[in-house]
Amino acid sequence: MAEVKKIPYYTMKRSIFRGKVWKKNDGLEGAVPINTSQKISYDRCAPGQVVLKPTERSKEQLIAQKTEAEGKRSLTEVKSNKPSSGETKPSKPYTLESDAEDKEKLPKFDLQDVPLAMDKIGWPTAAKIARRWFANPKHIYNDQPNSVQPIDDTTVTLKWALKYGSVAEKFNELVEEKIYSEKAIAGAKQKILKHVKNKFDDSSPAANLSFDTSPWVRDIRQFHIDWQIQFQAISTRNTLDGLSLTDLTVTLGNFNIYAAIGMVEVAVEKFYRYDDKGRTKTFCAEATATITSVYTYLKDNYSFNDKNDGNSQYLGHWNKNDMILSYSAVVSDLVDGKKIHTNMGSAPITETKVNWDYLPGGQIDKPVDKRTGVVRKFMEKDVYWPVYNSSYSEWREKHGRGGDFMIYSRPEIHKLKKPIIIKLDTLCKPPEPM
Repeated sequence: MAEVKKIPYYTMKRSIFRGKVWKKNDGLEGAVPINTSQKISYDRCAPGQVVLKPTERSKEQLIAQKTEAEGKRSLTEVKSNKPSSGETKPSKPYTLESDAEDKEKLPKFDLQDVPLAMDKIGWPTAAKIARRWFANPKHIYNDQPNSVQPIDDTTVTLKWALKYGSVAEKFNELVEEKIYSEKAIAGAKQKILKHVKNKFDDSSPAANLSFDTSPWVRDIRQFHIDWQIQFQAISTRNTLDGLSLTDLTVTLGNFNIYAAIGMVEVAVEKFYRYDDKGRTKTFCAEATATITSVYTYLKDNYSFNDKNDGNSQYLGHWNKNDMILSYSAVVSDLVDGKKIHTNMGSAPITETKVNWDYLPGGQIDKPVDKRTGVVRKFMEKDVYWPVYNSSYSEWREKHGRGGDFMIYSRPEIHKLKKPIIIKLDTLCKPPEPM
C-alpha cells in the first residue's frame, strides 16, 4: 500500500510568554486526509423537536426523505469526480504517494456536536449562541443591517467583550478620539437639531430643551437607527489571546462597537424678531447643544450567509472535543490576506495564499486524522470533520429550524471626558400678531 501524503494543520497550544499560539503540525506529525462517502450527520433532532413516526411526517418531509435516500443510492452506484456539498471525492487508484486514505466507517459527528466541543475548549458564550441558533425557528438574515430581525440583547455584554485582546484599546479610541470627528459631530448635530426643533415647536417658550435618550433604549434596533453617531470596527485580530481564538472570536468574529447620543444639555438665548411694519413678532432662540454622555454597545449579525461566488466559508475542522484549522484558513483569518510576518507556533510565515493540490480553493474538503498515537495508527478521537457555512444552511433546510439573529449588547452610559459642544441652527416659532 502506498504512503499517504500528510498535510499540515494548526492546533491551539499554550505558550509561556505569548499566551496561546497556533502550533504547526506537519511532516510526520501532519494529518492524513480521508476519502469517505460518509458525511457530517444532520440526523439529531433540533432542540425541542421530537422524532416523528412515518405516519406523522408531512408530505414535504417524506419527499425530502425519499430524495435523500435516492441520493445516497446514487453515490454507491456512480462515481463522480465532483463531490456535492459536505461529501468528499471518491478515492483515486493508489500511486507511489496517495493523497488520501480510504475509510468506509468513521466515527459519527453531528453538526450539533460543535457547541459541545466549544464548551470543552472553553468557549461557553459561543456554545450558548450556537445552541440558540439551532433552537430558533428557520430564519435567514437578509444582509440588511437595519432591517427587522430576531434579536438577542442579553447573552453578550460590552463589559465581557472588553476583556479580550485589544478590544478595550479600540473602545478607548472610539470614545476619546473618533467620537470627535467632523463626520460624527455633523451626524450628531442633525439628529439633535431634529429632536430639539420638534420639542421647541411643541412646547412653551419657557420649556427646557435638554434631554436624554434613555426612553428609547428599550427598542434597541430603532434606537440604533435614530441615535448612533460613530462606530469602531473590531477585527478578529483584536479579539485573540496571543495568536489564538477566544470565546469572543468564535462568538462574534468581526463586529462593531457603536456610540450613540446619550445625555444632551441645551442652552438657549431667547429673543423676538419683529417685521418691518410692526405687525407680527416671532419668538426665536439661539441654541447650543452639549453632549455630556453617550451610550456604547456592540452589534453584529449571527448568520451563515455566503457571498454567492460558489464557495462556502470554512469554519474549521471539528470533532466532539476540539477543533483544528487548515494552514490556509489560519493565514487568511489572522493576517487578512496581507503579506506580513507573524509567528504562528515556532516558524515565521510569509504567505498570502496557500493551495494544496487536492484542495479546491485552498480549503480542506475531507475529514482528517491527526494520527497522534505513538505508532501513528488510526484512532477515532483523532478524526476531525470540515465544517462550512453551507453545513448550517443544509441543516436548516432539513430541520426547518436554524434561525439567524442580531446580537446587541445592552447600551451602557459613558460620560465623556470632553463634552461635545454643537452650535445648532436658530429656532423660531411661527409668527404671531402683535
